[in-house]
This record gives sequence, C-alpha cells and structure tokens, in this order.
Amino acid sequence: VGRALSHAEQEALLDGLNGCQTTSHLPTVIPLLMLTGMRVGEALSLTWGQLDLMGSALRVGRAKSSSGTGRTIPINDDLASVLAAHRADFTKAFGEPDSAHYLFAWGSQLPTDPTRPVSDLKHGWETLRDRAGVSCRLHDLRHTFATRLAENGVPESTMLALMGHMSRA
Repeated sequence: VGRALSHAEQEALLDGLNGCQTTSHLPTVIPLLMLTGMRVGEALSLTWGQLDLMGSALRVGRAKSSSGTGRTIPINDDLASVLAAHRADFTKAFGEPDSAHYLFAWGSQLPTDPTRPVSDLKHGWETLRDRAGVSCRLHDLRHTFATRLAENGVPESTMLALMGHMSRA
C-alpha cells in the first residue's frame, strides 16, 4: 500500500545521500523523484533532450499507457541546482551531453555508457533506506509529492497534469 513520507522521513533520506557511494545516480534521482512526482521509469529514461535547464522545465513522454499524452514539469530552484551539479558530473565523465544521452547513464556504481539508461537502483535504494532508517518504497516518493501538492492547496487539475493522470480515477 502506498503512503506519503513524513517531513522527517524525507529529510532523513536526503541527509542519507551525503557521502552516498553505492550508486552515483541516487543524489540526483531521489530529489528528482521527490520534487517532480515522476514515476521511477520516467526518471531513469530521461534524456538530456527532455531537460530544459534554461527554461526551467522537463518534458516527460507517455509513460504508463498509450493514451497518455506526456507532460511538462516545472523545475524549481532546488531541483535546478541538483540537476546542474549532475550535469557537471556528467560532463566530466562524458563531455558535453548529447540530446539523446540519458541523464542516468548505464553502469554499475559508476556510469559508463550514456547511450543506455541505468536500469536498476535496488541496491543503492536499499542501502539508502537502511542508512536513513526509513521504511518505504521508491514509489512512495511519488505519493509524497502528490500529498504535498494537496496539502499546499494546489488545484486538482494542476495535480493531475503534474502527475500525468488523465482523470481522478
């Protein structure tokens, strides 16, 4: 059953990322999921061509069904700084990103191939959760995002659009 994390649990996970060495992508993926409500598969399959740091937006294609239309998600200042740091690390490893390169390049522990997306965060995620003392699923970050939107009075239509849902059902 999905659940939203408490603010303390969110902070514990973010604090647990400091010095994280199990998976190099986690310090970017976890804040990305917390700040956008993206599905894990959507995040891991992002290419640099879908990211517009200057325009402060990222574009997500159809994710869950053929009837999906894709969506644009705004990038706030917190996420912009996380993505800028990730871009700097990516550039050091692979040079200037090509629009077809994946944000989260394939490779065990360290990325080695930007033309293939990373496929699994299981080991790093389990290590982070243990380190932070938080028991939850990666998908619960999406539930948390939706809950925070509702708590802040975001209109339902905006919530549905940001989450990539066609209807309340």
